[in-house]
This record gives sequence, C-alpha cells and structure tokens, in this order.
Amino acid sequence: MALEKIVASADYQSLNALVSVMDSNGNFPLHLEKMAARAFMVNHINQNTVFFHSVKERQDYLIEEGYYDPKVFNQYSDDFINRATEHAFSYKFRFKSLLGASKFFSSYALKTRDGSRYLERYEERVVAVALYLAMGDEDSALNYIDEIITGRYQPATPTFANAGKLKYGAPISCFITLGSDDLEDISRQWTNAAQLSKIGGGVGIVI
Repeated sequence: MALEKIVASADYQSLNALVSVMDSNGNFPLHLEKMAARAFMVNHINQNTVFFHSVKERQDYLIEEGYYDPKVFNQYSDDFINRATEHAFSYKFRFKSLLGASKFFSSYALKTRDGSRYLERYEERVVAVALYLAMGDEDSALNYIDEIITGRYQPATPTFANAGKLKYGAPISCFITLGSDDLEDISRQWTNAAQLSKIGGGVGIVI
C-alpha cells in the first residue's frame, strides 16, 4: 500500500511512526510530524479539554476550585486578563511536533485532579506564567507573553509548570539542603532530595 494511502487513515501515533519511513523518492516525510501533532490535538486534546464560555468563567472556576492562586490573578483587572489571553491566542500557536505537544500536556498543562481532562491550553499556561512573573505590571505581562510564545524566552521547567497554580511545586529550579555527617541524617537528605526532584527541582546536598 502506498504511503499516501496509509497516511490518509492513520492516527497520530501512526503518523509519528511514519516519519521514519522513506517515501518512494527516498526522502523522510518530515511533514508528517506536524500532521501527527495536529491529529493529537484534534482527536485527543480537544476531546478531553474542559470547555468554558469565557475567560472570566474559566478564571473564576479555577480560582474557586483551588487550581489557580488568586494572589496572582487579583493583581490584574478582569478586562486586562481577557485582553492578555486574546493577545496570546492571536499568535495562533501550533505545536510543530507530536513530542512537543505530548510533553506539554503531560507535564505542564493544568489537569483535573483525577488527571482525566485538561484545564489549560498552551496559550493559557503562557498567560498564567506571564501574570506571575510580571507581578502586576501589565506591560511586562504582555512582553512576557510575546517572548515566551515566539520562543525567544523559555522559563525554567519549575516556573513554567507551576507559576500561577495553587498547591503545586515551587517555581524555582535549584535547591541546597544542609545536613550533618551521620548515617541517619544522610538518609533524610536522600528523602528530601527525592521529594524536591519530584516537583522539578535540581538538588545540591551539603554535608
């Protein structure tokens, strides 16, 4: 069966696998990577994302349900948050690879507590991070959105994953823990390091 016929009926995982299969001209069909990412968004993410009628409805729900930190969002007016969100979506961002899309939604996007549905798109995560970093400065918030979505600036993993969220890991990358030179305390330090690594931090231990 010709590659074109396979592609026509393939799901996102199959499309991703086909990237490594040479076509009849001896070329790798790298364009299928974008097709795989789009199929993933349409057939998996869109079907499992919680729908809200407006930015305000979504924000109120996430704050009331304890997903978002109200201290971050209360620094801005509802009108500005709506404008910032529209600004982020105006870029019409699209993931260029299935790996990028699946990594974002598995590790960064806010999900329901049972992990079954998504509460954030990429643009909404960017907005939450920008509002957190700007600390109430509207111009800075818009600049952060521009820099992140265009790829000129990427916050460290703990910041991008946790900023704006309530009861999540700290938005910092590295930790130093102090301990004494005895077996019991060394064991405690290993436990502490494991917990810090779990929330995305790099750990240094001084004994």
